[in-house]
Amino acid sequence: MLFESAHLRVTCEYGTATLWLAFTGEPVNALDAPRLAELDSALGAVERNLFVHTLVVRSAKPFGFCAGLHPDVARVTDRATFAGRGQRVLARLGALPFATVALIDGPCLGAGLELALACDHRLCVSAPHTLLGFPGRFACFGGSNRLRKLLGKRAGAFIESGRTVSGREARDLGLVDRAFCTRRAKIELRTFLDERERHPHTPDRVPDETGFAHERRAFARVAAESLSARARAPQDADTLLARGFITPLEAEQMRARAAAPAPAPAAEPEPALRRAA
Repeated sequence: MLFESAHLRVTCEYGTATLWLAFTGEPVNALDAPRLAELDSALGAVERNLFVHTLVVRSAKPFGFCAGLHPDVARVTDRATFAGRGQRVLARLGALPFATVALIDGPCLGAGLELALACDHRLCVSAPHTLLGFPGRFACFGGSNRLRKLLGKRAGAFIESGRTVSGREARDLGLVDRAFCTRRAKIELRTFLDERERHPHTPDRVPDETGFAHERRAFARVAAESLSARARAPQDADTLLARGFITPLEAEQMRARAAAPAPAPAAEPEPALRRAA
């Protein structure tokens, strides 16, 4: 065990380190300030280990990678500073001196997709529960820059559309290197790592923060209103269900409560009649 905290752990075997996203107490993995600090510490532990030649980022939760920002982020006051912190952490991931691989199985949305984009390679389990995209229509951790390197001029339109795509659609778009079915996930990951071991190649690490300042300003200005509105409107069951924060049963209960008519105000009791003398 190279690192362990409340929400993350890093294991290592034969030079391949695995960073497990295990946000306990939550239905899905989602990022906030404390979890970003843990991620930074985990990356530091991996960075200092001289025997690591590959890092795999994956979820310890079944059918989930990272659903984006935690709803608690809506209460962050200095959003530009928060975005800058996330940009620095993911830049550290992108600057590691060895190959990094994201294994995506489940929702990979918003900041979660930015985490995957910070890796050199992305492998995707193509299943109904796997969706990739920016449903909030913004990137805040350097994702717009990294996405532009993959999609070119289409990157901005993809983010602004709020569109989510399946694993195979993501492969066809160029978001991920490979997409495969659930039962082949372990085999495909091992095959990919073996190929990288036989032909080791670390992409050029050229620092590029183009667009980072714009993301910070946009997140402070626009995303604050969006996140605050979402925090004030927990009745948006479809959004919470799509991101994995609630179960289908909880979604049905929320819809039922939202559709139920408001209770009529109780009638005021009539004043008691005085007894005749």
